[in-house]
Amino acid sequence: MSPSIPCLESLPDELFYDIFEYLSVRDLYDGFYNLNYRFASILSSLTNVYGEMITKEEAYSPAFLFFATRITILSVEHVEPIDFSPFVALRSLRLHTEPNRSQCQSIQLLSPLEYLSVDKPRVEHFYYSISLSFFVLTNAFPSLQSCRLNLIPFKDKQQWTLVPSLHILNISIGNPRVYPQILYACPSLDKFSLEFTPHFTTPPKAFFDSSHTSLRQLKLRLNCTTFSYCQIIDLLLSLVPNLIYLSIRGSLSDANNIDIDSLAIILYDRVPKLNKFFLKMAVQESLINTQQDDNYENIQQLHPLFQYIIIDPSTQYTPARLIIQSESG
Repeated sequence: MSPSIPCLESLPDELFYDIFEYLSVRDLYDGFYNLNYRFASILSSLTNVYGEMITKEEAYSPAFLFFATRITILSVEHVEPIDFSPFVALRSLRLHTEPNRSQCQSIQLLSPLEYLSVDKPRVEHFYYSISLSFFVLTNAFPSLQSCRLNLIPFKDKQQWTLVPSLHILNISIGNPRVYPQILYACPSLDKFSLEFTPHFTTPPKAFFDSSHTSLRQLKLRLNCTTFSYCQIIDLLLSLVPNLIYLSIRGSLSDANNIDIDSLAIILYDRVPKLNKFFLKMAVQESLINTQQDDNYENIQQLHPLFQYIIIDPSTQYTPARLIIQSESG
């Protein structure tokens, strides 16, 4: 006799609870709600549900109306305004575009929110309305731990408050002077990803703010600029002495102005605890020695974290590229 094949009905409820965590509310509702009483009961008891909203109309669909108060992870792919008040259990929110002021106030009601991410700015209001960054940096989300925002503007006197819960932040800035303001507002910040916008304003010669002792990981993305990369890096590292991981990515299409000898000195002086390093950028041809073996050895001797060197000479279409990393791969 051939072994019997278990049917869907014979599987335990616990297995469905595990499987359903990976399905969106639309798939759950369309696939199982009207199947039978057992599955309708399982769906009614779910408390950790993922929702993906492609269009504004989906907010009023039977699936979202049924699960709204139990959705803990929500991804909004459209750009239309949305009322977030029904999503009282939301812990993670990803938005396709920067919300307007009324939406920000609606999001503010989501007190359990732990993760917040915005993909793109909303051009028509972004520069003259209160942005989402203001709500984040006034501790409107007291449980927020990880956040990805767009441009954070600089003001001489920011009306921010401390945000002690925030540990991970990913932003872009157009004025380097906002950098110490962010560090001060986020005393528990552990991982910081920072991108400089093209044509950012002139950096100051020095910061005179207190050091930020919690930051351990800093990822920099520097667009091509007329300013010295080393000056900018030295300025940023002057406030984070306990850093253990540093990543620097520059433009790959335009040659960047960086002095590797000076960079090594900066790392020794500013971040003595650093144990992991990565750099990738297009560089000026003069930095690439024609004797590559000698060039590798010269760079490796500058700093103990300059272990693995990749040098790609310039071509007709691309400038020379340099990769320096402390670990292979």
